[in-house]
Amino acid sequence: MGTRRIVGALATGALVASLWACGSSTASSPSAAAGNQPSQAPASAAEPSVAPTQAEPSQAEASIAVPSFVLPSGAKDLEALLPDEICGAKAVKASQSGDQFAATASQEFKAALQAVGKSVSDVAFAVAFAADQSCTAGIFRINGVDQNALQQALLAEEQKQGTSYTQGSVGGKNVYITDSGSGKQYIYFKGDAAIFASAKTEADAAGILQKLP
Repeated sequence: MGTRRIVGALATGALVASLWACGSSTASSPSAAAGNQPSQAPASAAEPSVAPTQAEPSQAEASIAVPSFVLPSGAKDLEALLPDEICGAKAVKASQSGDQFAATASQEFKAALQAVGKSVSDVAFAVAFAADQSCTAGIFRINGVDQNALQQALLAEEQKQGTSYTQGSVGGKNVYITDSGSGKQYIYFKGDAAIFASAKTEADAAGILQKLP
């Protein structure tokens, strides 16, 4: 397995599976609570249904509050590099150090790290996102990895997945730009890190990228 493929596997696998999973969990909790509540209402008569509707706000609040306590925060140094406000709203942040997922990391993942002289403890990543997930920002780092190797591997992996990208200057950063359905994703490389943002509009993306290192 070549260096580019190795680093690409690390970047895409760890980043997508771990960080974006954290983001989606915040959206799924409220919808799950909402999905469970209507099933209780039809079972009740019209008058008693008042009690369940009064309980719904507290149930919804509980389901929304849970992610703020369970989201990992093992790479606070990377979190500190992400904006506290994103697209006009307070950012929700999450991060993991390599040690946090070492127990569940696949052997392929560990072998890929070893092939470039790194271990799980060298990996860290963090993400910040708006509550409605319309905007995100993040950093993926393999401590000490060559910037060119990381860049070439990640871009090659994107192309392998059928993702095309263009280059441009947004928010003072020279970025690679890809479509992401409802918006666009922007990524650039600095040292041993890949730094990214996504937003529905270029103006929002520029606001995020200006705040990133």
